[in-house]
Amino acid sequence: MRFEKLNSFTHGNSVYSAGFSPKNDRIATASLDNTVKIWSLPAGEHIGTLKGHGDGVSFVAWLPDGRICTASLDRSIRLWLGEGGAFTTTMTGHQDYLTCAALAKNGGMLVTGSFDKTVRLWDITAGTSITALNGHTAQVQCVAVSPDGKLAASGGDDLTLRLWNLETKESFKVLTGHTRTIEGVAFSPNERWLASAGADGSLKLWTSNGDPLKSFDVEDDRYKSVTFSADSRWLIGGTMSGELHVWNPYTGERALTQAGHKNVVYGLAFDTDGTLLASSGYDRTVHVWKFIPE
Repeated sequence: MRFEKLNSFTHGNSVYSAGFSPKNDRIATASLDNTVKIWSLPAGEHIGTLKGHGDGVSFVAWLPDGRICTASLDRSIRLWLGEGGAFTTTMTGHQDYLTCAALAKNGGMLVTGSFDKTVRLWDITAGTSITALNGHTAQVQCVAVSPDGKLAASGGDDLTLRLWNLETKESFKVLTGHTRTIEGVAFSPNERWLASAGADGSLKLWTSNGDPLKSFDVEDDRYKSVTFSADSRWLIGGTMSGELHVWNPYTGERALTQAGHKNVVYGLAFDTDGTLLASSGYDRTVHVWKFIPE
């Protein structure tokens, strides 16, 4: 198993998020410099910049129809007409920093989390807020949507993970076990698992319904981000020190430690084929890696 670095892109400040286009021929990178940059793949040419947010951009993803969705610390969500730079829709509702977001696979719903302690649901098709989900008692740092679009998960400074039924708009389970802030959360593509990344130095594995399974711990580092490989065979965590750790969720063994960034890995995102991984860092860079399981 190995990572092969293909591209590196830079911003004027920390990079929080990256997303691949539906055809994997573009990547969008979102930064604390208030912009989103668009780059061609595999050439790595800068081909556009989205400007308009009044604070750092915490999330970016491509919609299936080619539009781009962004979320910002300025408390707003924007929809853009691809790399052309024109935005068509602005949605607001959070009362404090909008720190995290996750897009449903079909592109119809967005889930966001905020320092205002709420999780919000948004109808991307209509461009409107659906509802606010209440339950967290501290700042929300991470959210995820299940592949089938039926569940959401959220975590943060209150040391709990909450599972939400997106049809009933209710929390049906509260998960505990982390001893410091929950920084990242992800559902596995096979819909069997949920993973959480903690500042306590652990990646925790749960069933998709919230039953605890395993904990993958490091003594000398902390986790900031987490994702699964496309085939769900590997769990990948981004650390505060800049490393990428690849774990086997079946055996609980660490299969690879990859030096990546100079410090915090804020985000991890695979392309639609599951062969390219983008890592976003506090060091103002995004690296695009070819993931070779071998």
